[in-house]
Amino acid sequence: MTLARWEDMFDLLDAHQTLWSPLRASALLTQGEGRPRRPGEWALAYLAYANSAEPDLLRWHRAAPPELWQRAGFAKPPSYHSTYETFIVLEAHEAVFRAVAAELVKVAVKASSGKVGHALHVDGTEAETHSRLIHDCGGRELTSCKRQMSEPRRASPSDARDERHLLAIQAPDDEQVWGAAEKMAADERGLRVQVGGCWYRLSDADAGIRAYTRDGKIKKFWSGYYNLKATDHYTGAVLAVHVCSASTQEHNAYPTLYKQAKEAIGSAPRAVVADRGFSVSSVFEAHTRDGVASVIPWRKTTHESVRIDRDRYDRHGIPRCQHCGSECSFHRFNPATGPNQEPRLWFRCTRPGAAACQQEQSILCKENWRSLLPLWRTTEAYQVLRVSHDNYENAHHRWRERYAVAGDSRADRPKRRGLGVQQLRASAALVIEWLTVCHRQGWLPGSVAINTDPEMKLSSDEAASYTSRILRTREDAGLSVTSTAGLLAHQAEIAEARERASEAIRKGHKTIRQRQAGARGVTEGPRRR
Repeated sequence: MTLARWEDMFDLLDAHQTLWSPLRASALLTQGEGRPRRPGEWALAYLAYANSAEPDLLRWHRAAPPELWQRAGFAKPPSYHSTYETFIVLEAHEAVFRAVAAELVKVAVKASSGKVGHALHVDGTEAETHSRLIHDCGGRELTSCKRQMSEPRRASPSDARDERHLLAIQAPDDEQVWGAAEKMAADERGLRVQVGGCWYRLSDADAGIRAYTRDGKIKKFWSGYYNLKATDHYTGAVLAVHVCSASTQEHNAYPTLYKQAKEAIGSAPRAVVADRGFSVSSVFEAHTRDGVASVIPWRKTTHESVRIDRDRYDRHGIPRCQHCGSECSFHRFNPATGPNQEPRLWFRCTRPGAAACQQEQSILCKENWRSLLPLWRTTEAYQVLRVSHDNYENAHHRWRERYAVAGDSRADRPKRRGLGVQQLRASAALVIEWLTVCHRQGWLPGSVAINTDPEMKLSSDEAASYTSRILRTREDAGLSVTSTAGLLAHQAEIAEARERASEAIRKGHKTIRQRQAGARGVTEGPRRR
């Protein structure tokens, strides 16, 4: 039973009415004026609409049988206009759908003894909007207009996806992404974008835009949203969804998704796995302060184009002994220490050659949020989570087929414009997703597990095989040495690097003093006797 049929979903909701009581029309839809609404649970009708995988409301309304409306409490099927207008009203209450889904997630967390929500996989995908660019130069703008009256062709989502992946390998910034667009402005009629000296109007004011030009003229454009998902590692079900303008950087939209995921679980997860687009210090800091392990690839910054070894820790974030420079082993982690409640790592030297090396040492994680992690990169758990991330990216495709969420073509994108319709459908899909998971696993009161397949577990040998690559890399780089000669050679390299850095600093200071002396001589001129 997958709840693909609306009858099965309604049967399950009837058996557990307390789970969706916040969605009842009496609590959700209140009117201060006008005629009272006819009896009927509009939230149930919307869940049936989202469960149908039909993006076009008119087609769904025509195909919906009278029995569906009767089961939802309606005396007779409402008109399409009433359905359209009421579903618009529901967009203002999408947080209630999300809260109902969160209660189902908490049921799953408790029934699974904390396995649900233990680790999350975060990824984003493009979601198209039903809009187009219209040439909109007027008034004084006509003086610089290039008279490009033809409408530009819509680019494919793969073009926007390729651009997003290209940005992920570059140094991050907080600026909005517009492609080749020069300016963007919003007025009472919607969103306007300037490309090649011409102004165009986008009919969806909430959407982001990518413009692609050739010879100074706009040839293609793409407009839409980013659909960010946090997927549960244990069940593979999507646990939180956040929709934002496609002009927003992924890492800037992530705090909202992370907050929603914590609210759904009831606490912070133990680990978050994400791609390079989220590899910024603010994401690592938020995780580390919550005691959450960040399994995210390294990304270059404006100040650091390649990974480098430092005195207190190496390129993989493994601390070095303060006394002999040897590799250290993890001892413990505390997310809040000292008067400022800062995260700190404790470690021990793996080759204590002196009495000082045998003592426990520590380092504050804020020295480098992206390197000093609660879960070290050399551990089996980190490498297993890293390798498994690709298996969870199919959640986007599954949700497009199952719920018509984040449509990326004319066939499966919603015909109504705006951020509200995208987010409401995603939040409604969360309710159906976790209702299905809890039912199949037998986690709902009075239900029997349908899924009796055993849990997949890795053997210790398979888990260890995932760490072999990074351990070989560290061995070849002299970061993890097993012989005394290798350790001495590594220490000599560090000492030589320090000496080169000190010599460069001394030469720089000498050059500065000479320039200052020369400047004083030019300013003062020759002194008279």
